[in-house]
Amino acid sequence: MFQLPTVATRWAGRVFLWGAAPPFPLEELEEALRRRGMEILRAGVVEIVFAFPEWTRPHRVIPHQIRTERGLRIRDPWAIPWLIRFGYEEPRAEVEGITLDGEAIYLLARDLDLDAVEACVAAPGWQRCIAGFWVERGPAVRIQPGPEEATWAAAWLKGILPPESRHLFEGILEEAARRGIGWVVLYREREAGLDLESRRRIEGMLLLARALRRYRVEIPELEALETVPLDALG
Repeated sequence: MFQLPTVATRWAGRVFLWGAAPPFPLEELEEALRRRGMEILRAGVVEIVFAFPEWTRPHRVIPHQIRTERGLRIRDPWAIPWLIRFGYEEPRAEVEGITLDGEAIYLLARDLDLDAVEACVAAPGWQRCIAGFWVERGPAVRIQPGPEEATWAAAWLKGILPPESRHLFEGILEEAARRGIGWVVLYREREAGLDLESRRRIEGMLLLARALRRYRVEIPELEALETVPLDALG
């Protein structure tokens, strides 16, 4: 389970997640989205789970525990990051989890489409989210589709990491930019220096960036959200 300060909305039958950079408070973002006509499903600290489709059955599986081919047990909240990073290397790893309906399920890593991670929000029941929006101040209304996963995740992480970890994280971002490498590569080298909760948040945001279509929105004021062109979104 991943907890994220966000606003979950439904519009035209689709579920979106919204976050905002200062000076836009989350509560005012919620009101701006409500004025736009979006249904607010959840706001504040929202619970998100990640699921994978099965290859041969119409299930979405939320993994809770892994027994690797080497006999190690990987439990929440590290089970899904482990599958993303090592699942194809150990296809016979045993996966324990539940379906979105709460049915217990046991299968192997090779039974899951690990490239198709999905994000679901409790709204009520698990509702699949298709897109995420990061809203920040800009000189005019502009929507940027498809920012790179790590860049989009980093924008959210600056606001959800505790102060000490945020300082270390921003140092990683700056060094990675100076060296011309992706910050995730440098983070993997330095992750042992971060506390477990901060690492959990970073891994959760990277998963979320992978699971959603990503958008970055620049607006001068929150009222300008009413003019952001969302009609063409899939």
